[in-house]
Amino acid sequence: MMERYILFLLLSWFLVQVVKSECTAGEETICKNNDYIFQCTGNRVIEIQSMFYGRESNTICGNSPIPAGGCSAPSALGIISSKCNGKKFCYINTIPHTLYGDPCVGMDKYIQVSWKCVEGGTDTVCEHSDRGSLDITCTGNKVIKIHSSFYGRESSIKCGDHNVPEGGCSSASALSTVVSRCGGERSCHVPANNYIFGDPCIGVRKYMTVSWTCEQQRVPHKQLVCERVTAQLSCSEGMNVRVTKATYGRSDPKKCKPQSIPSGRCDAPNALMVVRKNCDYLQSCTLESNNAAFGHDPCPGTQKYLEVEYQCISTTF
Repeated sequence: MMERYILFLLLSWFLVQVVKSECTAGEETICKNNDYIFQCTGNRVIEIQSMFYGRESNTICGNSPIPAGGCSAPSALGIISSKCNGKKFCYINTIPHTLYGDPCVGMDKYIQVSWKCVEGGTDTVCEHSDRGSLDITCTGNKVIKIHSSFYGRESSIKCGDHNVPEGGCSSASALSTVVSRCGGERSCHVPANNYIFGDPCIGVRKYMTVSWTCEQQRVPHKQLVCERVTAQLSCSEGMNVRVTKATYGRSDPKKCKPQSIPSGRCDAPNALMVVRKNCDYLQSCTLESNNAAFGHDPCPGTQKYLEVEYQCISTTF
């Protein structure tokens, strides 16, 4: 009887301590020694909107003094986004030293977090499996945003019962590889094999795990660069260029010194590849609009121009 009573008390304490949200969006303040569980249902996953850990008020979560200027952990948003984004379920707590560091030692701190449930998912694909690859598709006018990507082995039970190398193994290029294939695209295909990621642990069967969300496609930036002119593509801090369209030649008689359009084709077939190679996943890049940049002259004797459309997307690598 006593054991049942103790179990009841422990369960009651746990339910009081843990705050659980199954809403589609929300904000929450989490005080010291409390926990928080995010949960999304259906085909929706978590996307963290903002995150604060520290103390800026002497009335939130008890009456406690504030250090001059307040205190906060600058890495809190990045850490919790990496932990929760793209997942259906995520647990966080206010134990300071484990995740966020201690921005003001000896003071009681709190978390303020906002989130929403968005279209997306997390999926694992085994190496050498019948499936063998991951296909991601976003609906409507949405594009893919990759939050995390892993290729290697850290679990002995995923994708069969296998030994884990000491310390685990993972491909250092897993995130950048998947972002380059999927970031800003409406759909993408990613094989789970060594050819794509390299082999981080030879002789060990590996698996790939990817987390993503679908975000509304932004209105693209457009740049017109007349022949023999240099221009720059740029995005704000924390955002990088993703080129969606590029043409070099002439299809409009009015652009860049009005001139008639030559008969036949007047465009460089490698324009998109060249511009993407120079600019994708950089915060800014410089473009040259000339025949040398594209390796040939698509229509000799005609004044040409370069037209580029690009998105500014968020990347984390």
